[in-house]
Amino acid sequence: MDRTESRRKGSQSRIPAILLWLVAAAVALRIVTAYADRGKTAETGGLVRWQPAARALSLAAVTRRPVLYDFTAAWCPPCKRLDHEAWEDDETAARIGQLFIPARIVDRQREDGKNTDTIEALQQRYKIDVFPTLIVADSNGQEISRMTGYAGREQFDQFLKETAQKIRR
Repeated sequence: MDRTESRRKGSQSRIPAILLWLVAAAVALRIVTAYADRGKTAETGGLVRWQPAARALSLAAVTRRPVLYDFTAAWCPPCKRLDHEAWEDDETAARIGQLFIPARIVDRQREDGKNTDTIEALQQRYKIDVFPTLIVADSNGQEISRMTGYAGREQFDQFLKETAQKIRR
């Protein structure tokens, strides 16, 4: 075997090894990111078990719990703060799940140039012009409570406390 043939065989045997390492690295990266993002997606936000808007009212009627709409947008800094301080908190997520049927409504106007008909109808119905806005509505869609903007965890907790009192009456 001459030198050229020996080099060719050596480089050919390295190619599968490199591919194997690349595949292994990709799998490891996917596992790490899946673990880091457990319970979250871009549309769900945190640990709360968000329901699709179309399903939320029917679930509210069956469970006799009001709907908590989270009107949010990907570009919105206060929305990201709400996500981090509230929706990613275990206790808050559990409390939201006990009290409400949560529905996350993500505005896509800036990104896509328009919203879906469902999102557009909900934003018009509840006159949404600020993100984030939280709306609590009964199973008929009647507004019970509203929080516009996000001024911190204290304001959010007060909103939940006052809303819980309203729905218990």
